[in-house]
This record gives sequence, C-alpha cells and structure tokens, in this order.
Amino acid sequence: MKNTILIIVISAIFAACSAPDKKVKLEKLRTEKAALETEIATLEEELAKADTTKIKLIDVVAMALTPQTFKTFIEMQGRIDADENVSLSSEMPGTITKINVKVGDEVSKGQVLAETDSRAIQQQIADVQTSLDLAKQIFEKQKNLWDQKIGTEIQFLQAKNTKESLEHKITTMQEQVRMSKIISPINGTVDAVNIKIGQAVAPGVPAINVINFSNLKIKADVSESYANRIKLVTKR
Repeated sequence: MKNTILIIVISAIFAACSAPDKKVKLEKLRTEKAALETEIATLEEELAKADTTKIKLIDVVAMALTPQTFKTFIEMQGRIDADENVSLSSEMPGTITKINVKVGDEVSKGQVLAETDSRAIQQQIADVQTSLDLAKQIFEKQKNLWDQKIGTEIQFLQAKNTKESLEHKITTMQEQVRMSKIISPINGTVDAVNIKIGQAVAPGVPAINVINFSNLKIKADVSESYANRIKLVTKR
C-alpha cells in the first residue's frame, strides 16, 4: 500500500514538472512551423516565376457575331496649301518709301501694301498737266473757230493731236505711279514681309506674301496601292 501511494506521488510530481516543458516545446515547434511555411511559400513563388514551361491560362469570352463595317487606317505626312498664295513684288525698280502692313494683317483685294519712291514721276505728271490744260484751251478755241468755218483744218487737227498726245502721256505716267505701289490682288492675310524702308527693290524680287486661309487644302504623296481607294467625303 505504501509503495503504491509513493508511486502515485512520484508520478504526479513528474507530470507537474514536465507540463511546462511540453508547452515551451510546443510553442517552439509552432514558431518553427510558421517560419518553414513562410520559407516554403517564398520558394514556391520563385520557382513559379522561373518556370517557363508553365502554361498561363487566359479567360476566353465568346461574343455573338453581328454584321459590322470593318475600317482600317493608314497614316501619311502631308502639307497644308492654299489655292490663293501669292508672292508680290514691285513692278518697277525703286526704293521702298512706305510699308503699310505687317505680318498677320488682314488685307483686301486692291489694297496698297507698300510703295516705292515716285516723286520724280509725280513731278513730271504735274508738268505735263500744266501743258495739257493749255492744250485743252487751245483745242477748244480751234474747235469753235473750225465749227464757224474759221481757220484751217490743219490748225484744228494739230490742236487736237497735241491735247490727245498729252492725255496719253499723263495716262502712261499715272500707270507708272500705280506700278510703283505693291497692291494685293486677293483678300487674305500677310504671311511675310521681306522688305524694309529704304531698301532698293526690283521686279521679280519677293517683297510681301499674302495667303487666303479661307480656302485651304492638304497635299500628300499617296502610294499607288492606295490611290484608287481614295474618295471625297463630304460632311453634312
């Protein structure tokens, strides 16, 4: 009996002593397990990324077929051009005395954009005009005499010829004055001014450029394989 009681007491003491050791060991194993699981997951992820033989599956969605217009496009470089793009120059040699416009100004047809020195021609016109006024008076007197059958026909014709010759001369000089001005032949916008006050100009040398931006078109080089597919599309 005493031996039995002694064994039970010893067993109880051993059990009481070993219980905390088991808890410590259990916690240690759980910690090791968590560390191992983390390491395993990391290795599996790295192996999956390195595995080129693994087939990646993509979800495929089925769509109902419906008739539609198939469109495809090609890109090409082009340039914008205007139907009315004029480069103006002086019609006669001279020196620029006045510039009436600057780049960006809107101009109208017939507007004077710049002028060259025409003082010499203006002085000649004034001199001829004095002679013409006298010639007109003489012609009127000769005409009145000729209508009254006074004087000779040659005197009348000479007076008429002198008047008409001077009128033609003034008309020619006035045309030269007009040619000394650079005039816009279209409505548009000044795109470039290539002259300065005091600069000598001559016919054919570009002075001012005017473009009508209200009527533009795009030009591009198209391959022959696409040329027959181009169509004019009108927007409504």
